Amino acid sequence: SPIPGDEIVGFVTRGRGITVHRTDCVNVMHMSDEDRGRLIEAEWQVPDDEKGSETYAAEINVYAENRTGLLVDISRIFTERKIDIGQMNVRTNKQGTATLEMSFNVHSREELGGLIKEIKKIRSIMDIERKTG
Repeated sequence: SPIPGDEIVGFVTRGRGITVHRTDCVNVMHMSDEDRGRLIEAEWQVPDDEKGSETYAAEINVYAENRTGLLVDISRIFTERKIDIGQMNVRTNKQGTATLEMSFNVHSREELGGLIKEIKKIRSIMDIERKTG
């Protein structure tokens, strides 16, 4: 799920045109030598306006010490930034670590970075990673 600002590469598919991947996508990193020959250079087109109206799917995993109010604190940041959460899956292990898998749309890599930066400020957040494929 590349978003503007990510380094990208194109892949010539069999019968479906070209798909665009982040260069750190697991599908690209584990590609066979034969398929690597079908990779082509790709770059983002600069939008006419600064922010652009297009949105792009982003997925992150948030790891935190589970506590009452954790979801409220995370949801508040999305609400303040007017970002709708498309999907969320939450589970807590026996050690009390909560894993939140979240998907949502953003306009740019900068917007995603700012969102992650704010979430990291929340009490009990241990780590956040962006899914790579």
